[in-house]
Amino acid sequence: MTEMKLFDYQKDMAMRIEKAFRLYRSVMAQMPTGTGKTVVLASVVESFLWEHPLKSVWIVAHRRELVSQIQETIERVFSNRLAEKEDGSSDNLIEKPLDSSLFTLRSSLIKAMSIQWLARHYDEIGEEPGMIVIDEAHHALAKTYKEMWDRFPKAKFLGLTATPCRLNGKGFIDLFDVLVQSWSVPEFISKGRLATYDFVSIKSNGVTQRLIDSLQKRGADGDYQNKEMDMLLNKRPSIERLYRSFEEYGKDRKGIVYAINISHAKKIMELYQEHGIKAVAIDSKTPVAERQADIEAFKKGEIQVLVNVDIFSEGFDCPDVEFVQLARPTLSLAKYLQMVGRGLRVAKGKKNCVIVDNVGLYRVFGLPSQVWNWKATFEGRLKYSRRKETPKERDFFLMYGKQETMPVGQGSEMMMVMSHEELMQSLRYREFVDCNDDFAIVKLPDGKMTVVNRQGEQVLEPGNYYDMKFLRGNILSYRPRRKTVCYYDLLARFLIDEDIHAKDAPEVITINEWEFVVYNGLYRSRTYEDFVLPYRPLQNDLLNRGYYLIYHNDFSVGSGCQVWYYYEGGDGLMRKDYTESKDVCFLRNDYEHVYWLCANLCGDGIVVMDSKQDYYLVDSNLKKTYIGCNNPKNEKEDLKVVMPRLGKKFYHEMMLQKKEMEANEMLLLHEKSEAGHVELYQAGKKWGVKVDGKVIVPPLYHSIAQPVGAYCAFEEIPRHWGVMTLKGKVIVDARYEKVEIHDNGIAMVTNITGKTQAIKLK
Repeated sequence: MTEMKLFDYQKDMAMRIEKAFRLYRSVMAQMPTGTGKTVVLASVVESFLWEHPLKSVWIVAHRRELVSQIQETIERVFSNRLAEKEDGSSDNLIEKPLDSSLFTLRSSLIKAMSIQWLARHYDEIGEEPGMIVIDEAHHALAKTYKEMWDRFPKAKFLGLTATPCRLNGKGFIDLFDVLVQSWSVPEFISKGRLATYDFVSIKSNGVTQRLIDSLQKRGADGDYQNKEMDMLLNKRPSIERLYRSFEEYGKDRKGIVYAINISHAKKIMELYQEHGIKAVAIDSKTPVAERQADIEAFKKGEIQVLVNVDIFSEGFDCPDVEFVQLARPTLSLAKYLQMVGRGLRVAKGKKNCVIVDNVGLYRVFGLPSQVWNWKATFEGRLKYSRRKETPKERDFFLMYGKQETMPVGQGSEMMMVMSHEELMQSLRYREFVDCNDDFAIVKLPDGKMTVVNRQGEQVLEPGNYYDMKFLRGNILSYRPRRKTVCYYDLLARFLIDEDIHAKDAPEVITINEWEFVVYNGLYRSRTYEDFVLPYRPLQNDLLNRGYYLIYHNDFSVGSGCQVWYYYEGGDGLMRKDYTESKDVCFLRNDYEHVYWLCANLCGDGIVVMDSKQDYYLVDSNLKKTYIGCNNPKNEKEDLKVVMPRLGKKFYHEMMLQKKEMEANEMLLLHEKSEAGHVELYQAGKKWGVKVDGKVIVPPLYHSIAQPVGAYCAFEEIPRHWGVMTLKGKVIVDARYEKVEIHDNGIAMVTNITGKTQAIKLK
């Protein structure tokens, strides 16, 4: 028998599985996609047959394609044996056709089959297996799988999967007794066993994300309904956006695109081919020989892009895949990790993988290197689905994707979430002691303890601490050597007090959605620069603007902060007030400084002054830009020069943004109208418009014509027609006897005298 070469982690995993079988009949093993679980399978099978030479092993997969993959792996392990076909003739395993649903070794000790084949042939197999191995075992809740446990009560069961979770949240403890876990994805990446990646995703305010957010229907499996996805996303504009992002991030890379359905895959392929890309589309209906030829051509580099429909989410082995493009929305964590996992395999000459997330799955599940609490999902205690908040039960992970702070490409709807350089920087592994949602207590190699945030940055000087624990609101309690309890604000990185008793522990309170720390009867801002409020502020004392908070301090004297405001009707002109600012300003996620508000700019921006009397422009992404000071050395720092220019710039940018937003709304509505989401409805004798079941235009009109693109004609009173957008904005007054809207954005209107003219709507 040929000796198998296993990596250390594979040997460890095989040993732990075998150890688990000494205590349990049924074992589920979890290993991330791309880490060689099929090789571990073969090792466990070999050990079982060595110990039980008279018993057989069945390997069951949920698709015929996976049977072929298992066949090839087993053949490599048992290369000195020959296969036995069902007709009794012999042939090498590797030459068996890909659509085979069953193969056996001549000794008949090992059989690999699809679950569909097994369900039809139970009565024809005159034996009871000693072990049944279930590949991709997260599918094993189906009735066809449960039947095996009932038919073979003496057999051992081994389930292999990268993702022990189900969309419905059900666990696996009714089938498997215990879960054996391998390393996490961050560990595999940091040790070079999985590839690093660049992760690019669509922006939250883009057309594509908003289309996906409007998906409401669910299929039988609880995932998005295929028909609705097709209706919204299988359109030329959406597919063109796919190609633009491919051209920007993956044009020179070999990769896989995951499509919604066969029609979607073919349209993607055709558009990519139009641009000179060697692309093919593969699906379940592609003839086996053609599919195999395309796969081989892809592996050789003769084809650059494989567009597929659920074919390569599981069981596809091509390590040199350099990009993965997600064009199919899903609510299934398993599908997501299986898809991105195709790009995380390591290969000679491969530096990293680019994951292009065109459907916003990053906002549903996070990044691929997140650490998941598989034990909780295995037990059915934790359901992963689309949600805004991070599940409390989820394991802490050091790698945390930066939110939308790194937009890439002018006018692109894409943003860089995480580069491979940032990923490696964030994967410094430490021993965990405790964690909450934002921080982890870790022990360093020298035995000292500290606290790190999700980026892996230390927020506390390492030391020999005792009884370190988290209190509510990210307050840390600990004992330094030979001292009593200390309390530390992890957000402000501020030592609140030393040598105080636990009963005097600081309390975090929220007023108007903003946090303050209460200790010793004082109300303190969560900033390193100390600001103590003279009394408990009321809701109305604090003005919350989302990314900043204003506290009007009537008791302040001599803040030194200038106040600037817009001159009404001045087209962006600003004036300086003769009084100093009394508005204390706190910036969201700025736990260091306290500011004074200088000015509110049009659109997206404020001007603040810090404790050094330096002025900064701050936008809603909390980007701070120095603009001047109270003692300027030149005109560039003089607010008398800077503020009028800045005010006018922001005013005109706001006007441009307003126009762009209106254009985006029109584009969105146009695509949705083409998808059939616009509905005319009647209430009494009046007509209105619904989009996605929501009333957009109330029933105000005598009649409304069927929409054409993003517009529709309406009759306000009999024989008085006009044109409005699908948001109800009237762009042509209702004073024409007849209106016809054309696809090119032109409306032909006829007045009461019979004169016809063209009006451009865009």
